[in-house]
Amino acid sequence: MNIAQQLRRALELHQAGKLADAGIIYRDILKVEPNNVDALNLMGVLLQSGGQLATAITLLKKATEIAPDYLAAWVNLGNALQLSGRLKEAVDAFEKGMTLNPNMPEAANNLASALNDLKRHEDAVNACVMALKVRPDFAEAHINMGNALVGLKKPAEAEKSYRRAIELKPANATAYFNLGNALTDLDRLEDALEQYRKAVALDAVNAEKQYNYGNTALKLDRYVEAVESFRNAIEIDPNYVNAYCNLGSALQSLGDTGEAIECYREAIRISPRGKPNADLHWNLSLAMLQHGEYAEGWEAYEWRWLTPTFAAFKRDWQKPEWNGSDVDGQTVLIHAEQGFGDGIMFCRYAPMVAKKGGRVVLECRPPLTRLMRSLAGVAECFDLGGPVPEHDFQIPLLSLPRAFRTTLDSVPAEIPYLKPPADAKPDPRIAQAKGLKIGFVWAGSPTRRDNAKRSAPLKLFEPLFRVPGTRLFSLQVGKFRPELEELDPKLGVVDLGQGLKDFGDTATAVNALDLVVSVDTAVLHLAGALGKPAWGLMSRPTGFFWMNEREDSPWYPGLRLFRQPEMGDWGSVFKKAEAELKRLAGRKP
Repeated sequence: MNIAQQLRRALELHQAGKLADAGIIYRDILKVEPNNVDALNLMGVLLQSGGQLATAITLLKKATEIAPDYLAAWVNLGNALQLSGRLKEAVDAFEKGMTLNPNMPEAANNLASALNDLKRHEDAVNACVMALKVRPDFAEAHINMGNALVGLKKPAEAEKSYRRAIELKPANATAYFNLGNALTDLDRLEDALEQYRKAVALDAVNAEKQYNYGNTALKLDRYVEAVESFRNAIEIDPNYVNAYCNLGSALQSLGDTGEAIECYREAIRISPRGKPNADLHWNLSLAMLQHGEYAEGWEAYEWRWLTPTFAAFKRDWQKPEWNGSDVDGQTVLIHAEQGFGDGIMFCRYAPMVAKKGGRVVLECRPPLTRLMRSLAGVAECFDLGGPVPEHDFQIPLLSLPRAFRTTLDSVPAEIPYLKPPADAKPDPRIAQAKGLKIGFVWAGSPTRRDNAKRSAPLKLFEPLFRVPGTRLFSLQVGKFRPELEELDPKLGVVDLGQGLKDFGDTATAVNALDLVVSVDTAVLHLAGALGKPAWGLMSRPTGFFWMNEREDSPWYPGLRLFRQPEMGDWGSVFKKAEAELKRLAGRKP
């Protein structure tokens, strides 16, 4: 056998992609010359490309042992070790290659990649500098430099490296993808989405690229795009748990809660056994509640306490949780959780606990305490953060629907269950006004993540202010109240906000009005709880409380919902509300 000739033939086949044929020749050579370092090296590279990493490492190590100054074998050994997750050994191999030839940019770049994997980002930067000093147009080294800079929390500098790589190799999908990641870190989501779009166009069969594209579309409320990308990711990787989870979220936001439930269930099914994902179960509960599957939904809602968000607020109660049974005079503490609207919506259960024979003490967020004292059967209301009364049992407020086994057909909707404080007096301007008296709120709490979506610009309310036979009263408090100063005084809007110190005051004002028109805020819940006619101006997506497409609410019989036909379409909502208000005002004597 002419070894040199056979090696040339095998290499030609290898480079032509005829790996099986090349492999046969490499094996034949090694049978004749087991220590032929070229055959060991090339066979190692071939096996590495086929995923046979353990055997590849054995052959490549043997090549370096026989020929310690064989640069290519050291670099290829480093590659195989890195792919095997043996990162420290990979770094050692690349560094050995660098000692043999400090001016080999491929070795320096591969070293940078392994160092990035080890999170040794400063060292990775130095390795990239060495590679780029020799070859300034080395696109892959610019990518690794960007990766190191991202690891060092320098995404703006990383952006420059990625863009340089793209200039050099406009068809490099990894450069676009990593640029998208850097732009995401910079909170430039529109730009990031565009880069992910380009990455996916160049490499459509990469599940991670599809997932990041979908995830960014989801953050930008582009739910249809997000659904398509998550479906693509799942088609590529049927066990992609996060893709199923976020697909469920996108579908839920589109109102397709039935399919969202199936996505969450599949994600739970394929999740690693022994490691239950609390967020998945929590998301499933929200989808089921939005879909009207209350029995199972309230049960799954208990997973909230194991999610990172709620775990931070979980308290170590020394007394057992009440399970809905009769308590024969023992004291049940209902403790506060979540927002003002949640408190108003679910405090209706407190009198039901009292009817079970319990002495009820109710913890309230301070702005609600005075109002909650009007609840029938509640022995004591106290402020969250204050001394906790003695009690025998305790239960979180939003666990009460589960304790009472609430279904869609058994929602406790006896209205009103709240009333204004006895000592509160309404603003005299309400009584003095003529016509239909309407309270309105255009913005929710600025601390809510989705507040910008659920709030409406104040200027959109102006057609309502002009409806003949009406008088509008602002119930807005807090950060957004000063926007009233921009209104034309001729509109005659009355600002009640300055006098509303807590929800007891707001309840007093609402009770004196004929109608409340509000976006999704605690005031809308308050009007419903007081039995006051109210119109909810609903954005898309809505919270699970309001379910899908209904124009009413099983929780508040006096409530009417005006929903956006498409996300962001407030114009249609206000046009419908204006027409209904004209009809209502025309009927009022």
